[in-house]
Amino acid sequence: MNLRQSMAGLHTWGGLLPSWLLYVIIFAGTVACFDKELNRWMRPALHEGVVSTQGADDVRDWLQRNVSEELHAFWMHGPTAREPYWRLGWEVDGTETFHNVAFDPRGARPEPMPETLGGDFFFKLHYNLHAGDVGMYIVGLAGMFMLVALVSGLIIHRRIFKDFFTLRPKANGQRAWLDAHNLFGVVGFPFHLILAYTGVAIFVASYMPAAVQVSYSGNVMQYFGEVMGSYHREELHQPAAAPRSLDALIAESRRLWDGAEVGWVSVHHPDDASAVVDVRRRDGSRIGTPQDTLTYDATTGELLNRQNASTGYRAYLWLAGLHMAQFGGSLVRLLYLLMGLCGCAMLVGGLQVWLAKREGRGDRSLVWVRALNASVFAGLPLASLALLWGNRLIPATFSERAIAEGWVFVGAWLLMALWAVLERRNARRLLRHQLLLGAVLALGLPLLNGLTADGHLLASLARGDWALASVDLFLIAVGLICLACARRFSAAPARAVVPGRANRVREA
Repeated sequence: MNLRQSMAGLHTWGGLLPSWLLYVIIFAGTVACFDKELNRWMRPALHEGVVSTQGADDVRDWLQRNVSEELHAFWMHGPTAREPYWRLGWEVDGTETFHNVAFDPRGARPEPMPETLGGDFFFKLHYNLHAGDVGMYIVGLAGMFMLVALVSGLIIHRRIFKDFFTLRPKANGQRAWLDAHNLFGVVGFPFHLILAYTGVAIFVASYMPAAVQVSYSGNVMQYFGEVMGSYHREELHQPAAAPRSLDALIAESRRLWDGAEVGWVSVHHPDDASAVVDVRRRDGSRIGTPQDTLTYDATTGELLNRQNASTGYRAYLWLAGLHMAQFGGSLVRLLYLLMGLCGCAMLVGGLQVWLAKREGRGDRSLVWVRALNASVFAGLPLASLALLWGNRLIPATFSERAIAEGWVFVGAWLLMALWAVLERRNARRLLRHQLLLGAVLALGLPLLNGLTADGHLLASLARGDWALASVDLFLIAVGLICLACARRFSAAPARAVVPGRANRVREA
């Protein structure tokens, strides 16, 4: 057995076994490329394009008025072009419980906006499946499988450049799906290889913790502190004096950075005399923001430490920035979106090839594989659309609103899975109905948005707010594509052609 033959089996099973999980990861990551635009769409208070007049001191004053517990730390981020509002988070001392709130930019004083999962839901689904450290390890394992499948796929495809120009959608089922699998695999190969590698690499300290545990005697925080060069001051257990203005410290930081933008501002042990303020630099034009940090005494405003990220840490941040696509503007994020969709299509095509090769053998288990395909490949996008419907239909005053949105997503996905199981022997009819449902959900969302928010599509286009309008436009495009595909599947299926020896489909 030569290398290419040995790689064929590795590619088939190494790609098949995690394919459903990889689809969830890639789909969620693709949507997360525009997580901040989705955050705006899911918060009607942000649809009018109002510029916030609030400051960091206003945000701190709100925290002092509304949170009475002693805090371990709190952190905030000011408005940006993609997120035009203040965000605040805090941790109550001794609880390790984090709280977050976003403020309505329309008022002179900070007022929280209604809770929503926002685009962050897909970002967390992408990197840990909303399952904490266990989910992160599962995602890392799936990423390693993807690297194996990509490299082995490159080895077994001898005609990789020819396959790039070959797509025969009207050929018999297996040939058409193989062409699609090859095409989308070749188009996105460099992208998928880089994203799979960086996705695994940026969590390497979590996946391989032994060296850190031994070198730092289990003190992981000391390791991260040394790597990032962070400044720490022990608590004095004395009452804190009147704090220095955060807005003044932000202005001073901009001056020291020659006008550079400021990102996160955090205050550690704010109720103690040892309180310090960290002001972090932000640069959205670079691959990997530099994470340079200025640390001030929270009371006197004295500059205590100036942290410039080390060369090694900058290399790590570059890999993380390359993976997360928070650079280069909308054009780069659109490219990531298209390549991510190619990855999803590659997985669907590969699994359909596997099914087409075995459907003539009379294997009864294939109907369950098709049910799983329908549950994941169609169920996840439909559940995502249902989440957006839930965001619009759940009242703004509903308590635990974000949790309710999450249950809408989970409930919708479970219903899609049940539907797929019940219709497992009618795969074509099931797919047609799923496409019709997707068209209704996607085309209905811009209409629902216009009825429930001021930032409807025509208003967004009139004021040139393409970031907000792009969400509605994308939903319309998705709905029209679903309608076109449903129309194609409504036609009677063509009779299968039994290939002869001369024209039998080969994998390579």
